[in-house]
This record gives sequence, C-alpha cells and structure tokens, in this order.
Amino acid sequence: MQDYIDSGVPAYFHARRSIVKLVALPGRRTLVLLLGFCLAIAATFFFGYRAGRTARHVRWQNEPIRPWMSVPFVAHTWHTREQPLFEAIGVPPNPHDHRPIRDIARAEKRPAAELISDLQKAIANSDQTGKTP
Repeated sequence: MQDYIDSGVPAYFHARRSIVKLVALPGRRTLVLLLGFCLAIAATFFFGYRAGRTARHVRWQNEPIRPWMSVPFVAHTWHTREQPLFEAIGVPPNPHDHRPIRDIARAEKRPAAELISDLQKAIANSDQTGKTP
C-alpha cells in the first residue's frame, strides 16, 4: 500500500486495475471462437435457404398436369410459353386468365382429361421445336 501512495496514484485505482485483470476483456481466442460461431450460424441460414428453395423448385418441376392447375401455372412449371398452351385447348391467349383447367373444360363443354391431353401434346411439341424460353 505504501508503494501506491508514494507513486502518487491513488490506491483505489490500482485495486480497480487488478479487478479488471481478473475479469479481463475477451481474449483473441474468445473473439475468434465468437466470430466462428456467428459465421457458422450465417452459413447455416444461407445454405438452409438455398436447400429449401431448391426443394420447392424440384417439387413442382414436371408435376403431372391436374385439373386444379391454371394454364399459366402449367406453363411456368413446364418452362414453356402460355400462348401455345391456350391455343392447344382452343382458348384465346390471355395472360390474366387464371381459371383452373377444370373450369375451362366446363366452359368449353369438354372433358378435363381431353384438355390435359391437349396441353401435354402442346408441351411435347414446344420441347421438340425448341421454342421454350
């Protein structure tokens, strides 16, 4: 205690400094571990998002055509244009027509299975001619 008084620095300052040394600021190792942990969490979210997006895409890719689907939805999932599909079922092309195939079949007084068959033929023809976007 006498040394502190002689040095001109109050004793409470030195006591406080020794407490700070005991509760030291995070060391370099702790910071590296914390940074690594944050990086691992970020990578988990990033790759998790990508995996989910791919799973959703694969789930709908080349889904069999069903009566509940609309023509724009079929065109999107089969990566083709809407216009040839509308023409194949005998409906004027309209990008805002989101009626299900079932409703179009009722309006045209044709079976939904026949419309689905026509859509499948149009998709096959567009794949062969290479007119898909």
